[in-house]
Amino acid sequence: MNNIYSYLAFIISILFFISCSDNSTGVDGLDLSQGEGAFSVTGAINAEHSGEAWYTVDPRDDGTVFQLFVSDVEFSIDPDANDDVTFVLEFRQESGSGSFSISTGEFDLGSNAPFRGMFADVATATAYETTGSSGGTLNISSYSSGLVEAEFEFSATAAEGGSVTVKGGLRASCIGGQFNPNC
Repeated sequence: MNNIYSYLAFIISILFFISCSDNSTGVDGLDLSQGEGAFSVTGAINAEHSGEAWYTVDPRDDGTVFQLFVSDVEFSIDPDANDDVTFVLEFRQESGSGSFSISTGEFDLGSNAPFRGMFADVATATAYETTGSSGGTLNISSYSSGLVEAEFEFSATAAEGGSVTVKGGLRASCIGGQFNPNC
């Protein structure tokens, strides 16, 4: 009888650990682990992308730069490791003053907004950027010293013409070291 109870306790423990895994379905309905992002692109390019997600906080003399990325870049000291990069998604906020803080909330994306959004398609060598004061939104739902969770949707145009709509989510890990010693 004790073997049955031990077996049931073992099964319940396994189920508990599986249910408490590091996956989240709260980001745009996506099942993302920490350090992952996924999004769709429609318009001039139609694609689904997923890859590593990370963020940096870069203090500079003229302010602070906060960047969120999703890409198929791999962090490596081997320069040939990134030869197969096919896309880069970036959200960037620049502070013009010494005071800066990352916070949760919904932020407008655009060249004249709190954040800029950019999607680069390496295959076509085309970069799409948000313009104006409201090209879409970035909703940061959670921020800690090691993780930023966000959903986003924005429209962006290329300098040579064409536009795309980008929609998805991310669970970005902080990059430490020279990029952000505060992780």
